[in-house]
Amino acid sequence: MKYTIRAIKYFFYFAIITTLIVLTLVLIGAVEGDINEIFEGGYKALWKIAAFFAVVAAVYPKVGFIKREVPANRDWADIREETIGYFRERRYILESENADTVTFRCIAIASRLSKMYEDRVTIRRTPDGYEMEGLRKDVLRLAAGWEHRLNPEYQG
Repeated sequence: MKYTIRAIKYFFYFAIITTLIVLTLVLIGAVEGDINEIFEGGYKALWKIAAFFAVVAAVYPKVGFIKREVPANRDWADIREETIGYFRERRYILESENADTVTFRCIAIASRLSKMYEDRVTIRRTPDGYEMEGLRKDVLRLAAGWEHRLNPEYQG
């Protein structure tokens, strides 16, 4: 269900961004205000554009969101304060916490809006450490730094 909601959100996101770009081009006079001049085929081209957005939106959640293992042999109780501090430094706040799952959300409203409120980073305990899930760019950045903090003995 989460995947479907994300795909629908991205479909509308792409449509709104494209509309804003076209409106800006019309307002600055870069293109005519007639849809037949803007798109080859005019109104008939809109369904093709919508189909393209639908395909991209259907695939994007699969490639835009990832899970990444962060190896650590320390319990959550031992790393809790250090982890919360690390995420706070990166402008994330603790959203929820239970026995095996912790979630963080971005503090900055502009960042949250640009990510369409898909800014949640979820951390789950695994046998080998922790699994971090969220937007690809955020998870890769956050996981690398967090792993570095959790495992200082591997620093060279």
